[in-house]
Amino acid sequence: MFHASTVVNNTLYVDGGELRQIAATNSTSYGKVAATLPTTVASIDLARPWNNANHSIWRHIAKPYATLATSPPSLNSGAIFSNGSSLWLYGGSINRLPNASQEVPPNGIWRYDLGSSDWSRAAPSGEPVQRLVKGSNIDASLSRAYYLGGTKDPYSDPAFLSTRDAEPYAVQGLLTFDKFNQSFQNVSTVGMNNAGTMIFGFMTSISSIGSQGVLVAFGGITSDVGASWGGLKENTDSNFLLLQDISVYDIETQRWHQQRASGDIPSGRFDGCAVAATASDGSSHSIYVFGGWGSPVTQRTDGNVYVLSIPSFTWIRVTLDTDPRNGHKCHLMGTHHMLVVGGCLPTGFNGRPDRGVEDCDTGPKFSQGLGIFSLNSHTWTTDYDPGAGANPYQVHASISKVIGGTETGGATKRTPDVGFSSDDLRKLMSSNQQNSNGSVTNTTVSEPPNAQPKPKSSRPLSKGAIAGAVVGVTVGALILGIVLYLICHHRQSHRKESSTIDRSISRPWQPVLFNEIDAAPVGHELRSGTLDDNCAKMWQRQEVSDAAQIYEMATRSRSHELPAHPGSQTAKILPPDTLHPGLADGKKGPGQNTSQQRTAKK
Repeated sequence: MFHASTVVNNTLYVDGGELRQIAATNSTSYGKVAATLPTTVASIDLARPWNNANHSIWRHIAKPYATLATSPPSLNSGAIFSNGSSLWLYGGSINRLPNASQEVPPNGIWRYDLGSSDWSRAAPSGEPVQRLVKGSNIDASLSRAYYLGGTKDPYSDPAFLSTRDAEPYAVQGLLTFDKFNQSFQNVSTVGMNNAGTMIFGFMTSISSIGSQGVLVAFGGITSDVGASWGGLKENTDSNFLLLQDISVYDIETQRWHQQRASGDIPSGRFDGCAVAATASDGSSHSIYVFGGWGSPVTQRTDGNVYVLSIPSFTWIRVTLDTDPRNGHKCHLMGTHHMLVVGGCLPTGFNGRPDRGVEDCDTGPKFSQGLGIFSLNSHTWTTDYDPGAGANPYQVHASISKVIGGTETGGATKRTPDVGFSSDDLRKLMSSNQQNSNGSVTNTTVSEPPNAQPKPKSSRPLSKGAIAGAVVGVTVGALILGIVLYLICHHRQSHRKESSTIDRSISRPWQPVLFNEIDAAPVGHELRSGTLDDNCAKMWQRQEVSDAAQIYEMATRSRSHELPAHPGSQTAKILPPDTLHPGLADGKKGPGQNTSQQRTAKK
């Protein structure tokens, strides 16, 4: 629990957190619950069949220790990213167990080379990065990872810890990590929700929506920027982000969209997990949500599995379970299995199973903290076969009966019940570029309910009618060209015959002859010269205009490569210490001089 994990190249990697086991006798931790700190990165080869009760499935990457400043740390609630050849450890805070060291390691990101088996301190470029904790993170691809929101914690930053009475506080921002360039970019989360903050929220990615994919975030806890984490009203509903409010981030435009969902909406919760799977034809995307911690007042914790179907933004409860869980991570394993890693049983509002063995897992469902849920059958299992796990994802009947279609797709409900919040979001949801099988799909989302109705079409034209229309248009264009030629020729002949006319007498240009051309791209150019000059140059200007339009289109197609304008919605947010500079020089920050309530969750 409180760990970080990722799945890349059919391998699960788990770092940090706490390992809890039931001891034969009382230990120095929590009665018969022995808590230890892992000193390795654990891994499982998912390309081989395995059972969650088999201890031999684990492999370990050692973390050699020399000094605090020169050794890779093991922290709580951090993140681990990978591109298949390297691992990066980011974020987290020190463990608060009685037998754990209370020294906070220096800020930094550690990299492990899977080929050479060497650890080193990474030196990422781009935005100055501080160590955050309790944010949502996802390894979206081999090239990019994301870390959303979270808090700045005294136990994650040695300078902050030395500040008297310092309290954790909420921060804004979406960190984008470019793995190949080893660079960070911090994008504003203004527009994600009212405060732009999210702590312990749910986040997943869907690569086939838009040209570069989208992130979908919801749930968790929010607070004003800089507000003390200790000051959050954790035992009320006032800080819960309701799961009817969905935030969608367009990776290409770096813009947030908000959308209201409907259906069987789960109660407010945080510190759970989500994975996404796409129908074979790309007509729908199913975001599976499991677990999380609910408010003890009205938002009760449950062990159900829910699906948020996109683009209709419809919540569907697909299981009715009695095994609640929080502090775990989820990953898509193969094409249609949700792998649940770690976690514990939430008891009231106590995140740690401090009171004994009743809060520990003893059954086979989550043996060794590993759970396997089939997205095709909607059942829990204890075994995984990578051969069967490679079969295509199938939309379960409990989903298709709500959104229409079959197990391969064909969803008929593709707009939200309340309509899309904006036309830009509607267009984004209709831009499926690639489905899960890699084939291109061009699907269009139907108009929202408040759109203007389109006129009904009449019966199809016959081939003869089509041919007649083509001939008519061609003849009409030819006649128009002859008329224009005669007009120009007449004007030029008239000018030769009247060469003795006094040129000091000017004739005003009469646009009435070209009223129907005023709307053309060259219409405004007609007024800049005489009728004769414009007759001679009209076709040339049309060609230039067409070329300019082609250049403009080519330029716009590369607009995502240009840096964001400082005044746009994608302006980068200042790092937390810039928002609160007093924290860097030993002064008190937001939330200080308040009672500290540091309850670790993950």
